[in-house]
Amino acid sequence: MSAKIVQALGGAPVGMSMNEAYDALSRGVADAILSPNEALKGYKLGEVTAFTTENYSAAYTSGFFVVMNKAKWNSIPKDLQAIIEKINQEWLEKQGKQWDDIDIEGKEFAVKQGMKYISLSPEESARWAKAVAPILDDYVKDAKAKGIPGDEALKFCLDYIKANQK
Repeated sequence: MSAKIVQALGGAPVGMSMNEAYDALSRGVADAILSPNEALKGYKLGEVTAFTTENYSAAYTSGFFVVMNKAKWNSIPKDLQAIIEKINQEWLEKQGKQWDDIDIEGKEFAVKQGMKYISLSPEESARWAKAVAPILDDYVKDAKAKGIPGDEALKFCLDYIKANQK
């Protein structure tokens, strides 16, 4: 997905692990990277980058999840499934807060390194959103083909982003 976004915005995507990003950026092999703010501290990318574009209209995000084989899940007694589901609810909130906190730490670290944050103008944000719109359209089409309400999921996400932009 990240590669599709970069390409839609006119870049040439190159896949690499986060462990390789510091070296690639510091040597000029890569000009930019899509990453959360936490990577600016956690992977020290704030040491080798000077600018961050805050982008809510075309940015990417990744879902993190833990999965279990459905047959294995079904083999667990219902009372134990209920305990796991309860723990999952607690974990969701704690993990979400932790990600928010480390993103704040990453931004603070980068600013101390001299990082400049660039906010897109409304016009530029709209241009970027238009550039990635076909990717979102493809998601909805693919989801519908699988019997999943992709249009509803996309609307939920876009509404949330619009209501929670900083």
